[in-house]
Amino acid sequence: MAYDGIMMHQVKNLLIETIKGGRINKIYQISKYELLFQVRANKKNYQLLISSHPMYARVQLTSLSYPTPESPNPLTMLYRKLLEGGYIKDIEQIDLDRIFKITFSCHNELGDYIEYVLYVEVMGKHSNIILVGQNDKIIDCIKHISPSMNSERFLQPGALYQLPPMMEKLDPFTNEFVEDNQLTKIYQGMSPILSKEILYRIDQDESFKEIMKEIENSQNLYITKVNDKEYFHVIELTHLQGETSKYSLFDGLDTHFNEIDQKERIKQQTSNLLKFIQNEYQKNTSKLKKLKATLDDSHNSDDYRIKGDLLYASLHLIQKGMTHVVVDNYYDNTKLDITLDPKLDPKANAQKYYQKYQKAKNSINVLLEQIDLTEKEIEYFDSLIIAMSQATYYDALEIKEELENEGYLKKKKQKNTIRKKKRPQFQQYLTKDGIEIDIGKNNLQNDYLTFKYAHRYDMWFHAKDMPGSHVIVKAQDLDEYTIRLAAKIAAYYSKGKNSSSVPVNYTLVKTLKKPAGSKPGKVILDNYKTIYIDPDDEFLQELTKK
Repeated sequence: MAYDGIMMHQVKNLLIETIKGGRINKIYQISKYELLFQVRANKKNYQLLISSHPMYARVQLTSLSYPTPESPNPLTMLYRKLLEGGYIKDIEQIDLDRIFKITFSCHNELGDYIEYVLYVEVMGKHSNIILVGQNDKIIDCIKHISPSMNSERFLQPGALYQLPPMMEKLDPFTNEFVEDNQLTKIYQGMSPILSKEILYRIDQDESFKEIMKEIENSQNLYITKVNDKEYFHVIELTHLQGETSKYSLFDGLDTHFNEIDQKERIKQQTSNLLKFIQNEYQKNTSKLKKLKATLDDSHNSDDYRIKGDLLYASLHLIQKGMTHVVVDNYYDNTKLDITLDPKLDPKANAQKYYQKYQKAKNSINVLLEQIDLTEKEIEYFDSLIIAMSQATYYDALEIKEELENEGYLKKKKQKNTIRKKKRPQFQQYLTKDGIEIDIGKNNLQNDYLTFKYAHRYDMWFHAKDMPGSHVIVKAQDLDEYTIRLAAKIAAYYSKGKNSSSVPVNYTLVKTLKKPAGSKPGKVILDNYKTIYIDPDDEFLQELTKK
C-alpha cells in the first residue's frame, strides 16, 4: 500500500475543492474501523469515507455503496449529536505526515457556535479517528489507548490530545534533491515505493523538481499490476514495469479497495458464518458414514432369524443357565455355535433372536430415510460453501438470513424496528446485444430469480448435478453466442468453476418446478438440453452492469 503523506497531500487538495464548506447530513459507523459521512456540498451529495483499518486506513470520497447498520451504536450517536448539521470549516494536513485535521463548525443545543476537530491518523496498526473539542480535550475516538497501553500518549475520552512525535525531514515540494538511496529518510510523506520510482526516474534523466511538479498537479491514481498484486500512486510507477491503469484519484481508490473491502466486510460481519457451514457439512458427512455402516449391519439381520429358527429346532439341547450351544445348521449343513443368555429359558433365548431380527429389519427403513435426509443436508451445505466462496457482503448476509429462516441459526431480535422485506440483490447484466442476464449468487436469490422474477418463457441455465448459480436469460430463441455465454456464466458460478468441459443444463423457466418441502434453491427439471463448456472469467468483459 502507498497511501503515504504525499498521496494524502493530493487527497487533501481534492477534498478542499469538493467538500470544504459542505454540510454534514448523516454519519454512520459502517465497520469496526470505518466512518461514513454523507456531505452536501456545491449542490451535490458526497460520501466521505474515513478508515482506521490496520492495513487499509485512508480518507477518500467514495461512490461505492456501503452497508449501514439499522441502528446506531453509542459512538455514532455521539458523533451525530455533535456534528450532524454542522459544516466542514477546514481540511488540513499536519506537514506531510499522515495526519488529517478536519475542523467542523457547529452549534450546540443552546445554539452557541462551537468548533470540533477530527484528527485522522493513518499509521498502520496505530491508525485512529479522534474527535476533539475545546481545549484539545478528546471527546471520543474509534480506538481507545489507555495509559497502561501507552504511558506517553494515551487516547481516550477526557484526555488531552497531542500529536504523535514528528521526525525532522525536508518538504519535497519546496526543497532541492538530496542524493540518497532511501529518500524516505530525507523527505516527509514519502513511501518506499515512491522513493524507488523517483530514483528510477532520476536515473532516466528526469529532474527531481519535474517529478514533484507532476505529483503536485496530479489528480489521478495509477494502479500497476505485477504478479496479480496491485501497487498505486498519484504518478505512474514506471520502475515496476507492470500493467498500469489510470483513474481519477477517488475512482482509483474505489477500484483498488472495493474487492479488499468486500472480503474484509464479510470477514468482520459474518466471520463465524463460513465456519458454521463447514462444520455442518463435516458433521453430516461423518453422520452419513455411521448411518451406512449401521445399514450394512442391519442387512445382516437374517443371521438373527436363522439363529432363532435353529434354537427352536434344538430346544431339547438347551437348558437354562447355558451360555452357548452348538446346533446343526440345516441351512448349510454345518455346525453353528450360538451365544445364549444364561438367565433365560430355551424358548426365551430363541425369542430374543427373533426380536433382534425384527428390530434390525424395522430399522432399515428408518436408516434409509435418515441417509436420504443426511445426503440432502450435505448437498445443501455444499451449495452454501460454494455460494460463500464467491459471495459479496450482501450475498453473505442473505445466506445468513436463509440459515435463520431454515432454523439453523437463531434470529436476533430487532428492537422497535419495522423491517421492510427487501428483494434479494441478484446481479443484473446486459450482453453486447442488449439482452438481460440475471445471476443468483445464493439460494434466496436463485429462488427469487427463477420463481418470481423470471418470465415463463425466459431461459434458465444451471451447472448439471452440482451446486451453483441460477442464470436467467430474459429473451427467447437464443442464438449460439448467447447460449454459450449464459452457460459459461453458470459454469463459472458453480462447483465446477475450476474444471473443464462442465455440463450445463438449460430449459424454459415454465418447465421448472419447486419440489414440495425442499430447501431453497432446489428445482425439478423437465425437457432440458445440456451443453458442455469450459468456465473462465472472460465473459465479464462481454457484459455491462444493468
